[in-house]
Amino acid sequence: MPSIPLLLSLCVSAAPQDPAEVLARFTLAGKEAVVTRDDVALELAFHQRRREDGRAGCEHLVDTWLVRTEAAKAGVQPSRDEVQAFWQQLQQQIKAQGQDPMQMPIVKNSGEDALLADLTVTLAHERLVRKELELGKNERVTPEMLGLWLQDERLQHTIVTDPDKLPVGVAVRIDQTDIAIAELGTLLLRRSQPEDLDQMIQQVAWLRSLHALAAEHKVTIDAAEVDLELRARAEAARHDPRLGGIPFEQMLQAQGLTPQALKQSRVFVAQTLLKKVAAVLHPRSELLAALAADRNGVLERAGARRRLAVVYARATDTPNELIPRTFADAVAFLTKAKERLARETFANVARIESEDPGSKARGGDLGWFHATSKMLPAPVLAAAFALPRDGVSEPIQAEDGCYLIKVTDVEPEPSDEQIVERLREQHVDALMKQLLVDADLRRADGKPFEVRR
Repeated sequence: MPSIPLLLSLCVSAAPQDPAEVLARFTLAGKEAVVTRDDVALELAFHQRRREDGRAGCEHLVDTWLVRTEAAKAGVQPSRDEVQAFWQQLQQQIKAQGQDPMQMPIVKNSGEDALLADLTVTLAHERLVRKELELGKNERVTPEMLGLWLQDERLQHTIVTDPDKLPVGVAVRIDQTDIAIAELGTLLLRRSQPEDLDQMIQQVAWLRSLHALAAEHKVTIDAAEVDLELRARAEAARHDPRLGGIPFEQMLQAQGLTPQALKQSRVFVAQTLLKKVAAVLHPRSELLAALAADRNGVLERAGARRRLAVVYARATDTPNELIPRTFADAVAFLTKAKERLARETFANVARIESEDPGSKARGGDLGWFHATSKMLPAPVLAAAFALPRDGVSEPIQAEDGCYLIKVTDVEPEPSDEQIVERLREQHVDALMKQLLVDADLRRADGKPFEVRR
């Protein structure tokens, strides 16, 4: 009997029992709309196609096609009764290893027919190897044997998995046979964890809501505008100190992308469209009027930023195993940490002492902030904007702990044009979130989604 990991890795290609099953409902242009399994599968395929999971999925689609094709030629397909008996054996084996087979994503996200179709491929693969090697009934088929059979079989065919060499709707081409990208999406959906499915459900609703809003305001974009956005992203990355000078193309490559692939991304194109919709809803004249009407208030939201670094100490009123410090203890801890700055750099102290995992490895660097940012507690920002450049605060108490803040850089005062651009970016961010809020996305059972975008 093949190993459990091998069996589960071959469970790859059959469709769920009901691809039209409704996973969520939302409001679209004043009417109820739905997100189905098909919608999510397709979104997963486009989202993951060039990433590690998507590339691996395409390879599995190839393997499955090869096994099914050769099994049909050799007449070694197992019967349904044989497959069901095999599934019962496999469940016992999985339970013996302390796992619940029914809780595995590939099982939870599949109908019975789909799961049995997968296991048919698994059994057929073993029989093909057994037949070719003329193994006896009691001789074991190893994972290495199965892998070598696939390796040899692949040499007999022309296989294309590179998306740049295939039409948009094709995931894999084997000889003259195309496997649709929808099949890749079905595979990815069946393997997905609940949080991954939630993300894609929200993405489907968000994309459809955006396109509906764009259509309402007669907003469209063309290839030239997408090119312009790509160049703007590359330029922003070139000046982003957090990237440490890594070229934009190299950053994309790490995600399995190229500039051309990014331009074809549904999400990237939608983000470009979102900016244009926001510009129509909030034209330049409106932003200039807002600046003239309340310059001080606008400057707090979009004026000169400060770059901050932190040494953070968690604290609570009642210490426990997870948070052992009281607020008084945290203040004392950070006071000692500040004393070390006479002989050590702030970055070094932060790397050693800070309890903020996100900034600790960067020497406490948090990035740039406006005075009214929602990313830090108000008392922390108030203290930071009262400090000079290179100034370090006293320990600051907030709800979640205590902060030692350093101002590592201060921006020059931006021009009115720069302020208008920042206001526009803030409207883009707000519109992105508002689209999902207005969609009132709910699960099929009526429970609302938590908006995470």
